[in-house]
Amino acid sequence: MADNFFGKELAARPIEAIPGMLEFDIPVHGDSRGWFKENFQKEKMVPLGFPESFFAEGKLQNNVSFSSKHVLRGLHAEPWDKYISVADEGRVLGAWVDLRQGPSFGNVYQTEIDASKGIFVPRGVANGFQVLSDKVAYSYLVNDYWALELKPKYAFVNYADPSLGIQWDNLEAAEVSEADKNHPLLQDVEPVTEDQL
Repeated sequence: MADNFFGKELAARPIEAIPGMLEFDIPVHGDSRGWFKENFQKEKMVPLGFPESFFAEGKLQNNVSFSSKHVLRGLHAEPWDKYISVADEGRVLGAWVDLRQGPSFGNVYQTEIDASKGIFVPRGVANGFQVLSDKVAYSYLVNDYWALELKPKYAFVNYADPSLGIQWDNLEAAEVSEADKNHPLLQDVEPVTEDQL
């Protein structure tokens, strides 16, 4: 846990490098029994900039992936928006790459995430993370339902592309799927157009 894990005020910061992306500080309350947080609360977060459009189609799905230390997942841009966070005492190094057509194409943002931080990721922005703790439960609140037939609409970029400048932790020890190892370099990625979003 970060030194400032407890006692944060709910706050949001726009990520300048990637338009539409937001980083949230999430209050975590703890005592001798453990801790509690409101991971997402619409009434409080929309006034801070969380897009109301996230709820427009009325579809919501919450996914959780469980991973061990050094596992690296990504970088994937699905055709939906997502709000990501850590649901336990784990930590990840998160990385995002804008794959949308426009002046921010290829822009990168990375930060460490624990349960006291949440990230809103707009559709068309590739999401990835590497586990820094022994294990982690990584939560995705998304605004569309997963379906196999949507897979061709995904965009991908290779996590190890040196042109991205992502500073992974001990990349040599990372456990990565064969699919993720074979994603294209940024120079070979077709930007995601507005009509694909």
